[in-house]
Formats: sequence, structure tokens, C-alpha cells
Amino acid sequence: MRLGAATSRAGKKPLLVPLLLLALSSVLWCATAATNSVPPPTKAACGQLVAAINNLARTLATQLESVGGSPKAEIFSPVSIGTMMFLLLRAANSSLRNELLKILQLDQFREGNTTSQITKNFGHLLKEFTHDIAGKGILDELPAWQGKQSCYPGDAGNFDEYDDDEFLPEPVQPNVVQLANGMFVQDGFLPNSTDFVRLARTLYHARIERVNFREQPEATRSTINRWVSESTRGRIAEILADSLPRGTQMVLASALYFKATWETFFNDPQYTRPQPFFPDGEDQPPVQVPTMFTGGCFPYHASPELDASIMAFPYRNRTTSMYIILPNASNRAKVRALRAKLDSATLDRLIGQMKRQKATVVFPRLHLNNRYNLRSALEQLGLQALFDPRKNNLKFGQPVGKGAKKLYVDSMVHQIDLEVNEHGTEGGAVTMTAMERSLPPVNFRVRGPFLIAIRHDPTKMLLFYGAVYDPS
Repeated sequence: MRLGAATSRAGKKPLLVPLLLLALSSVLWCATAATNSVPPPTKAACGQLVAAINNLARTLATQLESVGGSPKAEIFSPVSIGTMMFLLLRAANSSLRNELLKILQLDQFREGNTTSQITKNFGHLLKEFTHDIAGKGILDELPAWQGKQSCYPGDAGNFDEYDDDEFLPEPVQPNVVQLANGMFVQDGFLPNSTDFVRLARTLYHARIERVNFREQPEATRSTINRWVSESTRGRIAEILADSLPRGTQMVLASALYFKATWETFFNDPQYTRPQPFFPDGEDQPPVQVPTMFTGGCFPYHASPELDASIMAFPYRNRTTSMYIILPNASNRAKVRALRAKLDSATLDRLIGQMKRQKATVVFPRLHLNNRYNLRSALEQLGLQALFDPRKNNLKFGQPVGKGAKKLYVDSMVHQIDLEVNEHGTEGGAVTMTAMERSLPPVNFRVRGPFLIAIRHDPTKMLLFYGAVYDPS
């Protein structure tokens, strides 16, 4: 993990969230034929799939901690991992399918043509997510704070007399949300005519490329790393440091790139300065971290039940927000206890209680880089068949005769690179001055461990989630 950020043209720094989920497999697989009898996507089914991804985030976070998570941060992308799980579900035979449904808490989809139903509904959610269109989607719901709320009823107020856009030397660009899926397959397997290939291309926008692990492992490694770099716009330059085993048949990868501009800027970068941060509570020694400041009208809620408060930092088109959840008198133990309580419904209810309030904000500048092999964590959650070389749990596009290779996954590697910075402009500094004069009622000072959730609000899917214990 490292702090700091490269300054872009005109000195503005956006939020960058590139990440990669990579499954290295010694297998090849495809899906069963789709049918034309699948009903159209529904609000109820899409809601269940979103809850599955967000609940998996909670359970997976606990497991990543137990298998040796970072002492500074445990951050990952639920939507990227969820996309991988649903692709695997589409290709799974019965025993693996049941395991996947169990860890996703989707037992209601065990019967009938439910795999096709999941595929169609999740494909619809991905379309809404990647198009990043403002407004209600199939879930027909947005957070209440996005309604016509104001911190200054009947009054323009000190905060709103300045518009950050007036100080921008160039137009603000829209959010960039790019979810890419890649299948790199040993030459000679998985013909283009298979139903899974067609489904992967049309619903998941997956790139399918034939490579030669067996005879050209180094060239194949370069091909995959180049795809990773292109998909994350250079933020993750390399996911494979060494060549893959020559027996590898397929690599399945999911990469997410997210770049957005704050609705309310933090201070100009020159005013960011070191401040104490207390990873183990304020009764223990602090570390010094570059700290940002701002003020304005922010969605906020203090929860006595959770003994914590939550604040949202929306991005310009209000489709995506960064939610910071801070326990009172925070330390590592309190963050872990809070995380255990935040299932999908509780998080959604907490966000639903937020209202816009005038606030001052003190927040550490972040640059986080985490890499995980998800295999151990998923095995502890009950996903055993996927990694068992004795079992043949992934469907194949060709007949599997006696002595044919068993289809299993070797490893699943997940890597993220997250940067949260000021996007500092003179407008942010001016707004800060106005805020100090008006003495707002909320003082949101993040000086100890916290949870971060970057959420696409129309679909409620979590781009990025986890705990930050030490941002130094």
C-alpha cells in the first residue's frame, strides 16, 4: 500500500479504482444450451442477485482476514468477484452448482431452469452498471438522500454560494465504468459455436482468445498481462509475473476500471498535510498520514444501534458514491465487529436512513494495493469441488471420455489498485473557507480504522468494499 497520486493535467486528481480478478485454470469449460423460455428480468430476481454479491462481500472479508489479510487494509471488488462466480455457475455441473448457490445464498434457484434465469437477470444488472445511466433502474429505488433535500431550506446558505465547476479549467468528464471479462483458452478447445461462448460475448461482453500455454507460455503470459493493462488503463501493468504451467488449459479473468470526479472537492493538494491516524485506537501510538479537508452538504447518518456513523461522498453524476462507515472511538476490533453485522439488508437500510447535512470532513488520502489468492478463502466458505483435481465439475464443449483430463481450477487471483485523492481546485479551498465560517453541525473526522464501500446506487452493487486499518 502506498500514499500519494500522480497529478493529472491541470492538477486535478480523480478517483481511480482499477482491479483484476484472475482465475488460472487447468481446464476448459462451456455452458449448457440456453433456452428461449427464460422469463424477462424482474426486480425481485435482480434484487436477490445483488444481495448475493453484497452478502458474499461480508463473508469473504472475514475469510480473507483469517487466511492472512493485509495488516493495513483488506479491500476487494465484490462486483468483479461476483461476475466470476456467476460465470462459473453457468458452466457448473450439479455438485459444483449446488456449492456455488450455497455460498451465494441463492438456494431458491436450485430447481428448474434457474441458471438461465440468473444469467439473464445478472446480464441486465451488468448492462445498467456498465452504462452508468443516472436514475432508477430495474430495482426502481435510489437512496432517499438523492431526493430533493437541502442543507439550507429557504436559504442559499454559505456552502452553495460557490460552484466548484466555476473554478475548473476544463469540463468535468463523466464517470468511467469499465468491466471487462477475458477468457484465454488453449488452442484447439472450446469452439466458437458453443452456447457458452455466445452467452459470454453477448451478456458478459467477454473477450475470448485462443492462446498456446503448452508451446508458448511466455508469449501467453505477455498476452494476458497486456489485456490486464489495457482493461485497467495501465493501472495494473502485470498480473502474471511468471509463465503459467504448460498444462494450463484456460485463464478466466475479470477486470474493473473506475474513474470518477467528486461532486464536492477536497482541498487543493498543496494544503494536504500530515495528521495523526490511530490504527489501534486513540490510546495507542498514531501514524502520520497525508490528510485532506473539505466541507459542504453531505449525506450522513449516526446509528446508535451500530455505534457508528456513515457519510457519503457522491460523484458528479450521482450514480456512484463512496460510503465511509466509521465506528465511534474506532479501532481494528470495532471495525471487524461492525463488518460482521453489515449484511446486504443492513447496509441498504443504513444508507436509506441518510440525510444531507452540513459537515466538515477530515479524511486520509489513500492509495491502496491489495492482491489475494481467493482459493483458500473460498474453500473455507464451502467451495470445494471447483478446486478438486479428482472431480470433473465444469462442463466441456466436447465429449469427455475415459482418461480425459478432469476439469478444475488451480487458483483465483484478485488484485486491486485504489486511489482516493483531492481532485483539488480553488473551488474546493473556497468552499472550505465558507464551511469554517458557518460552523456546521457534523464534524466527520476519520482518524481511525473504517469501512469503505464504493457503490453503484441504481443497482446497489459494490464496486469496492473492505476495511482500512492503516492508510500510511
